[in-house]
Amino acid sequence: MTESERLGTLQLMYAGVLVDAVRQYGSFGILEEVTEKKRVEQETAARDQLARLGIRTPEDLFSVLPEIFGCAAWSAAARGPGLKVETKSCRMCALAKRLGAPAPCSIYCINPSRAMAEALPVPHGLTVRGTLWDGDSCVFELEPRGAEGSAR
Repeated sequence: MTESERLGTLQLMYAGVLVDAVRQYGSFGILEEVTEKKRVEQETAARDQLARLGIRTPEDLFSVLPEIFGCAAWSAAARGPGLKVETKSCRMCALAKRLGAPAPCSIYCINPSRAMAEALPVPHGLTVRGTLWDGDSCVFELEPRGAEGSAR
């Protein structure tokens, strides 16, 4: 097995573990509570995570993390002072749907992405315009805080 194949296998196994956790949290009726607790933890840890990973811009956020986790291949397009990112595939979303698990979107993607966007050297708000759970793609818009029409 090549290093690339090992990495792909590890990324698939990691996504599977996260989806199984969502399935378990859902089956015990605590998914919303755990998601909220994790959101607070993610906000606290975001600045250190960005520094550890060398992420300094919104573009970095949606290129570095996919290289590591291999969950989604994001395409990015500048939108004025902001950025629009989109993906048409997500490994966790596909696995969760296949296994009948609840949506992993908030706990493992939206909330951490939002926390890290807010912790960037130039803080950005992140607005979710769509997810693969409910539609054909995940679409996030990021706007620098203080920019006219910034994300909420």
